[in-house]
Amino acid sequence: MGNRKFFLVLTYTLLLVMLAGCWDEKELEDRAFIAGISIDLADEQGEKTRFEMTNQLVVPSGLPTAGGGGSGKAFRNLTQTGESLNEINNAISRQANRKTNIEHLDLVLISKDLAKEERLFADIMDVFIRQANMRRGILMAVVDGKAKDLLAVETEHEKIPAQYIGELLETPQVTETTEPVRVGDIQEHLLTNRSYILPEIKLYSDNSINYETLAVFQGHTGQMMGSLIGEEAKGLNLIIGENQRGSVTADVEGDQATFLVKEGSSKIKLKNKNKQNLEFQVDIEITASIAEYFGSIDFYKKEKLKKFEKALEDRIKKLAEDSAKKVKDDLQIDVLTFDEYLRMHHYDLWKEVEGEWDYGENYFAKSNIKINVTSKIEEPGNSIRIKKGGGWQ
Repeated sequence: MGNRKFFLVLTYTLLLVMLAGCWDEKELEDRAFIAGISIDLADEQGEKTRFEMTNQLVVPSGLPTAGGGGSGKAFRNLTQTGESLNEINNAISRQANRKTNIEHLDLVLISKDLAKEERLFADIMDVFIRQANMRRGILMAVVDGKAKDLLAVETEHEKIPAQYIGELLETPQVTETTEPVRVGDIQEHLLTNRSYILPEIKLYSDNSINYETLAVFQGHTGQMMGSLIGEEAKGLNLIIGENQRGSVTADVEGDQATFLVKEGSSKIKLKNKNKQNLEFQVDIEITASIAEYFGSIDFYKKEKLKKFEKALEDRIKKLAEDSAKKVKDDLQIDVLTFDEYLRMHHYDLWKEVEGEWDYGENYFAKSNIKINVTSKIEEPGNSIRIKKGGGWQ
């Protein structure tokens, strides 16, 4: 009898513990899980800046299950306007008739118009950084146009637009894009006043998004100052030594050749220490193969192959020089990582120029940049055709 009484007491005790642990739990249906957020400037403005925020909520019944595809849409977009992001979010919660939950938030989109307003982007990021339960790994991007329009893009392979955009930003990068940028990365830049880049995307069609542009931000003001588009973005990556793999097209004695860059690296050197006229040298090394060529030069001969290497070097050098000119002379913002190089290799000099590196006195804009390029072309494959005697071989 004593053993039975002890067993019952133990059973009830365990039940009480388990029940106490979930007494305040809410059913999944009672929560509004946010997959993505977009923030635009409201169409109608007052004395204070008004924002338009859209929350993309997941609709569980629309998601595919082990038994088959979900029925209906897997997302619901709710939009509200106001002067405070917190007030807007509360209004969206009332609109959804559920408490919004950010535990699964993966993406935040900011319109270019908003990002170009001084301090606004930094202020918005401060709200996200201070928000309880906000993860540092949330992806960030700037949108050319209305940011909320991208949360309405429906593709055949993804049922939730925020997930499609997240995969686009995380896809193995090419020379016109950058590594994924997350909330934690921006927080570090804002704390150190370092300038930085963000992916810039725009609506391409009803079911696709275009990504070949980088938005450039001034670290001191937190303001977007311009964009690097296509080949300008490619040149930037060649200088900083990231995302160098991809295709490059060059002219070889009047005929077009397309090279596939397989490996690349860059090295920065400081040639003097005159802060009023610093000179940087960037040495870029590229290993590539010939992906396409319909000219008449027989590049299977070693001496002829050097013509292709020279053409590739000239093309890479022009891409890098054009990008450096845009960043240094036009935007006057160091996103070439020269500041990091000085801090690591010339610390005393860096402490002299740190406060006005690409702001105020702007020693960066006063500097000179020299680009050197060396290339190596691997043995061409058997699929390349060469024009001989008026025909193709």
